Amino acid sequence: MNVVQSAATGWPEDQEASGDDLSWWSTPAGVTRAYGRCRFGQIHYRAASVPRRDRVPLICLHQSPSSGRAWEQLLAVMGRDRRAIAPDTPGFGDSDAPAEPPSIGAYAAAIGDLLDELGLGIVDLLGDHTGSKIAVELAQQRPRQVRRVVLHAAPIYDAQQVAAQQRLLVEKRTESWKPASGEHFRQRWAEFRRHYDADAPFGLVDRDFCETLRARERTWFGYHAAYNYSHAENLPRLEQPVLVLCTNDGLWDETQRAARYLENGRLLPLPDWRVGSISRRAEELAAILRQFLDGPAGESSQATPKVAPSLPVSGRSAIERRFIMTPRGQMHVRVIAGNPAAPPLLCFHMSPRSGHYFEALLHELAGPRTVMAVDSPGYGESFKPAVRPDIADYAEAMIGLLQALGHPKVDLLGDHTGVKTAIETAYRRRDLVRRVVMNTAGVYSAEEQRGWQGRMGSIPVQEDGGHIAQLWDRYQNLNRGKLDQDQIAFRFYETLRAGPCTWWGPRAANLYLLGEVLPHIENELLLVCSDQDSLIEPSRRGAKLLKNGRYVEFAGYGNSMFEYRAKDCAPTIAAFLAA
Repeated sequence: MNVVQSAATGWPEDQEASGDDLSWWSTPAGVTRAYGRCRFGQIHYRAASVPRRDRVPLICLHQSPSSGRAWEQLLAVMGRDRRAIAPDTPGFGDSDAPAEPPSIGAYAAAIGDLLDELGLGIVDLLGDHTGSKIAVELAQQRPRQVRRVVLHAAPIYDAQQVAAQQRLLVEKRTESWKPASGEHFRQRWAEFRRHYDADAPFGLVDRDFCETLRARERTWFGYHAAYNYSHAENLPRLEQPVLVLCTNDGLWDETQRAARYLENGRLLPLPDWRVGSISRRAEELAAILRQFLDGPAGESSQATPKVAPSLPVSGRSAIERRFIMTPRGQMHVRVIAGNPAAPPLLCFHMSPRSGHYFEALLHELAGPRTVMAVDSPGYGESFKPAVRPDIADYAEAMIGLLQALGHPKVDLLGDHTGVKTAIETAYRRRDLVRRVVMNTAGVYSAEEQRGWQGRMGSIPVQEDGGHIAQLWDRYQNLNRGKLDQDQIAFRFYETLRAGPCTWWGPRAANLYLLGEVLPHIENELLLVCSDQDSLIEPSRRGAKLLKNGRYVEFAGYGNSMFEYRAKDCAPTIAAFLAA
């Protein structure tokens, strides 16, 4: 209903952006996501477990730059018989970032904060590359809590290599996250890709590569910590049993050297394992881990705890991020709590973006009511649908969220694609929705609709990373002269988080016939639009269709006014909601 029905819509078919690619981006069954707190703010983690708790929990620590997403397949397997948890190191993935580059000791202390918050007792550790150094340090900081340690690479460097690392660190600190052209990303992809097997799925490589980019200007923090921490000095201090997995991931020779530094451990060579094996060979890795972790218990460590660095606790942000479980999957929201007696306001973003877009507006509207910004399915950190959704599917997902929140009435605010999701939600469940704020109304003429079709279409994953380069150049070409480089870059990096779902929202919005639905909406509506928005003419057209609403046009506010002119827009929105 209310969707263009045509065999030739101008948009790519599902198979061009789903299938195997999507499977690597989707959270496996049994794995959930949540936030805890540490000294740097919120710390994000993935977890899997079964009701039985007779085995020691396993904490998985990722390499950098990356995130706990690399452990998802292993979590699903290990979670069959124990609690398995993979936090994002502060500053990576979805964990809050430290203001200054931390040491390995500080990273380990932050993970310790999470262990305390989750009420975990004895734990086992599994670390990968930088994560292996965090694991070694955490085992020293908490020798009575950490039982056994598995290290996926534990490189020992000679003097020349240490000097080369310090030179490389200078390059990493100055490496641009806003390059002049997409060729920069093609070159980084080539260096990244060479560590994977030749037959590694492109969807896996693409997922892992995009995770390395998310820290942006703070990417070098992980290198700084790792390059200034020595396994040669710290491995001999461990009294826990240690298993070092030596894989062919670029550190084979260096990790071989670790064998002579193990006081209570052994090294297991895995010459056929390369980067990506953690995900591709999760079952095999799990078998190795179980053999080591579930063997006869050794003596508990009696080592003296290493004092964790004393660090100031970061100030708490007013915005709290949460995951809400819905019938379709976990939805990610940003929340500022306000007056619980007033209907909360839920904000639906444009695509391909995320709820991050609304952070400035949330601050402006908070207080009189609770305000939330939702990541639409497939975007940000909300679940990725198994098949391409249309606006009706997005609306049903939002209805599931509203029901999970349990509020009798809510107000909705939509921006571009989010407008159509909000209107369809109100159309389907007027009993749940009170008022709707719309930023633009995409009531297209037939010619305009054809003109938009495929404009933000899929760029299939390419072997040489050309899809990343093309996406960067596309954003430059579309926004040059309209946005500054920081704004363009931010949009690009937000889009990467959608992976193969990038084009789904634009397609759904383009094919939704808003003009046929607006006249039937009984809710009070406020339609706003900047006279510089690309949808100004469709919005003026849509204003004439409002049954119970009014139209406000802002002069000179540019595109994305909710993001960059939030303080100016907020009074009009607040007055409408309070009336």
